[in-house]
Parts: sequence; structure tokens; C-alpha cells
Amino acid sequence: MAYRIVAIDVHKKMLAVVVADVAGEGEYEFGAAQVRRHPRSIAPAGPMVVQQEVEEVVMESTAQYWKPVWGALERYWKPARQKRDGATQMSGTLHLCQAKSNRGRVGGRMTSPTANG
Repeated sequence: MAYRIVAIDVHKKMLAVVVADVAGEGEYEFGAAQVRRHPRSIAPAGPMVVQQEVEEVVMESTAQYWKPVWGALERYWKPARQKRDGATQMSGTLHLCQAKSNRGRVGGRMTSPTANG
């Protein structure tokens, strides 16, 4: 049985979408697409992942561009996955990640290069 996960990299003007089927043994199967990030193109994201029978969605965004995408998925996709026959505990789960390069420093304050003089 297929277990599909979608990864969405949310940019200011586009969405990079990768669907991975991770249920099988051996190599995973991937499908990729780019979608313009426009209100009319974001709304179909919910039905698209329903049609692809995606179980979980992971999004990454370095700004607040993820909010309309999250809203569309939460409105259309999440209830459809959770209410279907055979839904698992993780069905309809949305994950939001922050880019590692965008995180603050761990274990100390930031200092300017001139402060050490």
C-alpha cells in the first residue's frame, strides 16, 4: 500500500512541490512540480494532495509565505485524510519546518565583529 508524503518549499513567488512514495522496499518514487504562488493557484493545493492520496505534508518557508498554503491544506486536505476509511494516526498531519540557515545561534548571544576589539 502506498504511503505518500509531500514536501513543499514555499517561496515568495512559487511553491516547489515533491511527492514521495515511501511505503515500498528499495528505492523511493518521487514526483516534482513547481506552482506559481498566487491565491488562485494555492487553493488547488488541497484537492491536489487529496487526489495524490498524500498522508503527511511537510512545508518549509523562511518567511510567512506558508500561511495561505497551510490554510488551504488545513481546510480541504486534512479533514479528507482523517475521515477516510483506513486513516492512520499520522493521516492528515501538517509539519512546518524552518530552514537551518534561518535559525538563531544556539548557546550564546550574537556579537558584531567590531565588538571584540
